[in-house]
Amino acid sequence: MIEKYFMLGVRFKWTCPAADPGKTKDGSIIDNPHRAPSPMIYDGLDGQLYNLSAPHVSTLGLRMRMSIPYSWLVYAHGHTTRLNVTGGDVLTGPMSGCLITVWTDQGRRYVGHVGTVESSETVNQKVKSTFANAMPQNTTGFNPANAWSFGEIAQKMSKITPGPSAKIMALVTANNQFYSILMFKLGVGQNEWCVGGCKKVAPMTSQAIKSNLLPRGSLSDGVAFGGPKFIR
Repeated sequence: MIEKYFMLGVRFKWTCPAADPGKTKDGSIIDNPHRAPSPMIYDGLDGQLYNLSAPHVSTLGLRMRMSIPYSWLVYAHGHTTRLNVTGGDVLTGPMSGCLITVWTDQGRRYVGHVGTVESSETVNQKVKSTFANAMPQNTTGFNPANAWSFGEIAQKMSKITPGPSAKIMALVTANNQFYSILMFKLGVGQNEWCVGGCKKVAPMTSQAIKSNLLPRGSLSDGVAFGGPKFIR
């Protein structure tokens, strides 16, 4: 499990995979579009953020130019993407409010990214209602963006010069633990990143997820799960 590597001040060389613009934006649940995970290479420590009293990175197993193993779950605008994984850690992002979910269906484990967009509430309603009506009762998940306040992010950013851009990534580990990772992109057009922090987030219940996705008043006690089938 790779969450131990995302310690404050750790730097990586990495190109964040691009989002998928979405073909129809009809809210459908789709298999993860193919994106080869970009290598994430450990590139030392940032003197502006690294805490010298923290455990030495060698105790975490980090070595210079070491590649961090992960699977990438694509963010597709107007769709929920799902990735079938039996083991290993899954990263996705950047996050601004989408839910990240985990469920099993017919013995298969999936990690999903509910791909809402900032530009269209109509699209968002389709995405949310489609997933809410299809999600199995064993679904759990979290909202990675909620783990960080504006003040926290600004305080950490103020320590880095020149000013970076902040991105939040989501991590789902092989044993279904959820982490929200604050990452700073250093410079314009560069592939240099610095970890601003990593927080473990408690999972939401399936009922809480459904309540979050559906309009207020549309969810009643004892509502049956099911609805539209997942797109294979």
